[in-house]
Amino acid sequence: MKKLITLSILFSFLLIGCTKDDFTWNIKKRACYIKFYNSSEDFFSLVDINGMTNSTVGTGPNNYFEDSPITLKRGQSYDLHTVFQTTENYITAYAYFDWNADGDFADSNESIMISNNPSNTDNYTVINVPSNASKKSSNARFVLRTGSSTAADPCYEYDSYGEVEDYPLEIE
Repeated sequence: MKKLITLSILFSFLLIGCTKDDFTWNIKKRACYIKFYNSSEDFFSLVDINGMTNSTVGTGPNNYFEDSPITLKRGQSYDLHTVFQTTENYITAYAYFDWNADGDFADSNESIMISNNPSNTDNYTVINVPSNASKKSSNARFVLRTGSSTAADPCYEYDSYGEVEDYPLEIE
């Protein structure tokens, strides 16, 4: 009997329809996955913003620091300090913030260049949080990659070398 009731409830949801905000679909969505093969020579060693400081030394090409959330306030500006190491002649480093919590970094002002100069590995960048940033949980991403043709694409693996660091993003 319990199975019949459960199936009836599930069937009712399918007929009526659920939105992604319903309790049955309220799953935290992470942005696309990038797969670099090697980060032993090209990696972030520091990401520091508003009290969240993460010092790493090439921990892996693809990292999600779930226990290191970045908390920012709407309409405020913050200094982002990043340090990276590279052996390449051409790199790009970008920060991405999913301000509207739609699960991607494709919207206006969600992509910020940190550096495209391999000799300038210690960088300070001002991050301006939009006044209409969503208060839903989302993600911040930092990408260091070798190569240039698709440097601003937060989801494209251009080369074998580089690093991705993803962080939970909370907007107050």
